[in-house]
Amino acid sequence: MTRRVAVIGAGFMGSMHASIFSSAPNCNLAAVVDPNVELARAAAARCGNAKAYASHDELLAAEKLDLVSICTPDNLHRAPAEAVAANGVNLFIEKPIASTVDDAKAIIAAARGAGVKLGVGYLLRFDPRYARAKELIDEGRIGAPIHLYARRNSARTEGPKRYAGKLPLALHVTVHDVDLVLWMLSGQHPVSVYAQQTDRLLGPTGTQDSIAAIARFSDGTVVNFESAWSLPSGARHMIDARLELIGTEGSFEVQCGDSGLYFADNDRSQEMDTQHWPTLAGRVGGDLRQQLLAVLEWLEGADRPVASGEDALRSLELTLAMIRSAETGEVVRLG
Repeated sequence: MTRRVAVIGAGFMGSMHASIFSSAPNCNLAAVVDPNVELARAAAARCGNAKAYASHDELLAAEKLDLVSICTPDNLHRAPAEAVAANGVNLFIEKPIASTVDDAKAIIAAARGAGVKLGVGYLLRFDPRYARAKELIDEGRIGAPIHLYARRNSARTEGPKRYAGKLPLALHVTVHDVDLVLWMLSGQHPVSVYAQQTDRLLGPTGTQDSIAAIARFSDGTVVNFESAWSLPSGARHMIDARLELIGTEGSFEVQCGDSGLYFADNDRSQEMDTQHWPTLAGRVGGDLRQQLLAVLEWLEGADRPVASGEDALRSLELTLAMIRSAETGEVVRLG
């Protein structure tokens, strides 16, 4: 069955969603939406015959759709999500599901009330390294988890250049690892978290340099989270990421710092993305493409590791608890 899909938001992520859906099998990219309609038109023009609209209201009045992918700023997810659900259209929302728990719960309720599917874009579930690590846990080869360490640090020229001042570092970066940890520790839930953060470098731009947190889970597992946007612009790694787990029967390390492709010329040197959304032969690939192709299969009923609204709510709650702890200096208790 060919699915008609629209993308709301024509920025960095939305443009890539549009590109992937436009070249996906059994998929027709119907439209791209952005209040900057010229931006929407430019993204649509790169994707063949897609139309451009200035608002989700215009989109829903004009198009019959099977799926809408929402790639607006995180604090603007709720209104389009509720409208899309009310029109009986399935939803896929870039992470995090929202910037507040109230908005997240409202989106989940809207999808549930309308009987439509709701997925959230945690693309690292589709990185084969993390996916295989999850299987090692499920196969019992690790035993009972004892301790996890999750790191995700990047250069100040990456995330801050696109997002600084819009949402806290933790909601842009740490939430990726929070989702991975909750996914891997299925059956456990966080009971407390303590965090500290710094803003010496990026504070004037409205965001944080780094955040570090320690969380205890219901079965006794302890998790250390570390995220930073403050590596120097000349740092070798665009994203220095790592996940380590020690269990009663085994351990694993997922190392994601080195993309495997380092380029230099007379003007610059840089590591090039081969993992998340590399462009090869003019087509966006990597984890993001695998995720969105899996979303189309998930619409057809296939079992794919697409994060649910409830998964995303749990990730949001723990991440916001980290932020609250970092701001107050207190341990935050969770249910």
